[in-house]
Amino acid sequence: MSENRRPGLVPGGRYVAMGSSFAAGSGIGPDISDGCLRSARSYPRLLAARLGLALTDVTCGGATIANLLATPQDGHPPQLEAVTADTGLVTITVGGNDLGYAAAALLCADAATTGRPWTGLPHPTETAAAAAALRRGLVQLITTIAATAPGARVYLVSYPRLFPDPPVTCTGNNISGPDSETIAAIGLALDTVFQHAAADTGTPLVDVYAASAGHDICAAPGSRWVEGSDATGIGYHPNATGMAAIAALVADALTRPATTPDRTGRTARDGHNR
Repeated sequence: MSENRRPGLVPGGRYVAMGSSFAAGSGIGPDISDGCLRSARSYPRLLAARLGLALTDVTCGGATIANLLATPQDGHPPQLEAVTADTGLVTITVGGNDLGYAAAALLCADAATTGRPWTGLPHPTETAAAAAALRRGLVQLITTIAATAPGARVYLVSYPRLFPDPPVTCTGNNISGPDSETIAAIGLALDTVFQHAAADTGTPLVDVYAASAGHDICAAPGSRWVEGSDATGIGYHPNATGMAAIAALVADALTRPATTPDRTGRTARDGHNR
């Protein structure tokens, strides 16, 4: 079967979107979910419309890897339960809540408005431990999906970066330089987990983190993919421009030979999901 005719890309093919607020489009609106802050303009919605796929969207704001695997979330079943034998495509964007990525930024930004620094930033050893647990969880998730839906194409879709490199304060970021650097390090650790999980399982990675360079919260309006502390309801999360860009990145990945990072972090081409 040719690359662009695999299950999942056939019009009407079953597509399951899994993940947290960075997949759900939380805060962008309009909210079309039952308590999960899913936006009608999220990347899964845009991708499904673009490719004519039958979307089952179980993304949920606040989700952790446990909520994808086995733990219900506020009355919603584990997201993995949405995957069935006839599933043709699965996208996964999760882990930001496990490492406290956006939450740390929001708490620091809130504290900065009062002139008092937030002292709850995780220590690097805590981030490393959370990253290791997330990596194991992603491998377990992908392995289980492969057993449940052997014909499905599974794609890891990483998180966009929040800060420029090096991090600076700007109109959209009132967090101090040192704290911004700590949060940026969490974002890099999160991306590294995605790189490793992709290599561990042979799963293609849509590296949004790399692609979002120059589209951070300090970029010009219309160019940035994420909003900072001055954006009501979206703070330190993707905006509509970012969601559209991520949808385009995933669509592009689906129509070309897959690439997966090897264990050294280099990218290798692989025409198969597993």
